[in-house]
Amino acid sequence: MIEEYDLSFLNLNTIKSKLLQIETNSHGLVTKGASTYNHGMPVLMYPELTGLKNTIKQYVRLYCNKYEIPPLKFINSWFNISQPGNKLKAHKHEESIVSGAFYISGKTPLIFPDTSINPYPGLLVIFSSDLVHYTEEETEERIIISFNTDYL
Repeated sequence: MIEEYDLSFLNLNTIKSKLLQIETNSHGLVTKGASTYNHGMPVLMYPELTGLKNTIKQYVRLYCNKYEIPPLKFINSWFNISQPGNKLKAHKHEESIVSGAFYISGKTPLIFPDTSINPYPGLLVIFSSDLVHYTEEETEERIIISFNTDYL
């Protein structure tokens, strides 16, 4: 269960500017780059990103309605900045129901077992958290905001 939503109407430059002000750390899945995963406040909790959080919430509701999933809440959110040469290792999101990735930049396909997604700035991908996913080697900087959910 993978859905794609075009959020390119958002001001991606403003969102990127805010992200670049946030302190990052290393992350085992990002070999060339940085992340806020388990470091600091969940990224969607920053007041400057409230509009983005509310927009993503609306699309999570659409996804849940389509697949008859009870209402969900965010349990964590973070962003990754990966550099050319990075490969996102194969993984799934344990302890989550539905996960998502919102692309600020990057075009390296997001690969799932039965399909791959060709991202673009402003793409929101929402998927079942138990789906293994990864990327091949990235050829340009990739900035994404990711999140996990659980039942209310």
